Amino acid sequence: MQRIVEKVERRHLPDRRKSPTLLISRYTFIGGRRKTIRRYSDRKKYIFVDIYSPQLLLMLLFLLILNISDGYLTLILIRENIAVEVNPIMSFYLELGNISFLTAKLFFTILPLFTFCICKNFSITKASLSTVMIIYISLILYELNLIFKFLPPF
Repeated sequence: MQRIVEKVERRHLPDRRKSPTLLISRYTFIGGRRKTIRRYSDRKKYIFVDIYSPQLLLMLLFLLILNISDGYLTLILIRENIAVEVNPIMSFYLELGNISFLTAKLFFTILPLFTFCICKNFSITKASLSTVMIIYISLILYELNLIFKFLPPF
């Protein structure tokens, strides 16, 4: 006698995976459980998660520190007449004062960092994050080189 196993569908609700995951939901900031994308078939879609890895947090904080360092080094170079601000938007904020310049620089950095965090599963985001980090490190090294080259020792 063969046993016939009936496939019993216990779900009463429709499959929630039919609609894409929202970019920002109520679980993004409180009580989310999505840490990774579990299904291989879902990895081809753009899926957002609620819980982020400590490595991502460290990378974003490192970029923020690099940005703040760049702001202060830029102010030193401009104060000592070694360099000028070539970005017209940042030049406008520099004319308003150092605090306005640093605040604008911080704001213009936090917005993309937030976007990097939310869109961490996009392949372009991973490549962009690494590229931006390399560019910032190179910029900081260049600014430090200018400072040590043109400023007299203390």
